Amino acid sequence: MTSIATFRNSMSPLFRGSLFYLTFWGMVGSFMPFLNVYFTTQLGFTGRQIGLISTFGPLMMVICAMPVSALADRHRWRIRISTFALTIYGMLLLIAPLPQTFMVWVILMLAMSVVFSPVIPIADSVIARMAVRHQLNYGTMRLWGSFGFAVMSISCGAMWDRFGFWAMFTVASISVLPVLVFVSMLEEGPPRLETSHAAPAFRELFHDGGFIVLLITSFLIGTAVTNSSVFDGIYMQHLGGSQFLVGLMFGFAAFSELPSMQFSNQIIDRLGGFKTLLIAYGLISLAFLGYALAWHPWLLLLTAMLKGSGFGLFYTGTIRLITARTPEHWASTVQAMLMTSAFGLAPLLANPLGGELYDRFGPASVFWAGSLAVLIAMGILILAQIRGLLR
Repeated sequence: MTSIATFRNSMSPLFRGSLFYLTFWGMVGSFMPFLNVYFTTQLGFTGRQIGLISTFGPLMMVICAMPVSALADRHRWRIRISTFALTIYGMLLLIAPLPQTFMVWVILMLAMSVVFSPVIPIADSVIARMAVRHQLNYGTMRLWGSFGFAVMSISCGAMWDRFGFWAMFTVASISVLPVLVFVSMLEEGPPRLETSHAAPAFRELFHDGGFIVLLITSFLIGTAVTNSSVFDGIYMQHLGGSQFLVGLMFGFAAFSELPSMQFSNQIIDRLGGFKTLLIAYGLISLAFLGYALAWHPWLLLLTAMLKGSGFGLFYTGTIRLITARTPEHWASTVQAMLMTSAFGLAPLLANPLGGELYDRFGPASVFWAGSLAVLIAMGILILAQIRGLLR
């Protein structure tokens, strides 16, 4: 334990946060971009079945993320809960090649979604607060997650294209091990205040119109982005692309997040939160229009890059603005609220609709709907700015 503590203390907070994001999103990139392609090509699932399965992650985000994050805040178990959840997740990935039927995958995906749901909001809150305490740029740490995701999705896409999917889940399971090492090196943060002091502060959040607006617009962005993550790979195959191009598309999108994440602080300081998010939403909307109009698989690489640039600015910008509006002792709970809105409720409602649109009208219709959702978010943001809610 002493050697582990010495190793931890030898690394800067910037390095620790960056290594966690690098390994965590690298692990996700090894299999997540290809999961729905695996379902369609190897197991023969339909669009409706994929749309149904894709609701489990968001559903568990809604049911589990906030109460578990609140428990982590209350008892200062943020690192402990993250470690336990990631361990179980790695074990479930190890047995994932075994099920061959839809109903067995339903059970497995439910279990995986339960343990995965609190990891991202807790980790984001811990690292964002580390950035505040040590006066660091959160985007500089988060961009390494996009880098890891990009490298793994491209390299694994080439491997799965050449050798098939037989080793995909084993590689993903092994990739959890370095994540466990680096999550243990994050800073737990201060304990939550006593209930008598903390409860009024939490209630006060719901009197903050800007906070509510950010939750609503994040929900709308989430409907578009999560539907895209479900159907991007399938759409690439629909246009004639290979597994390598699927990985390349996700990799290009992730690489494109790097500049906007790196310079998010400077952009927000220069333009303000409203203009920064408006630019992010605009880039995402244009990307979805590009998806809908694409006629060749290589065009999806260009639109993926546009989406990545917008998403990187949206994600880091929103987390910074949310962090600035909330007290530290509610950090994980509030971050879970944001994640629940954008990546819980949003896909829970949108993914089944996306599956229905895909089956009825073709894959392009999913991206037309996504562009419309982002345009509505832009309208709400502009109205909130006019009314002075974002100050």
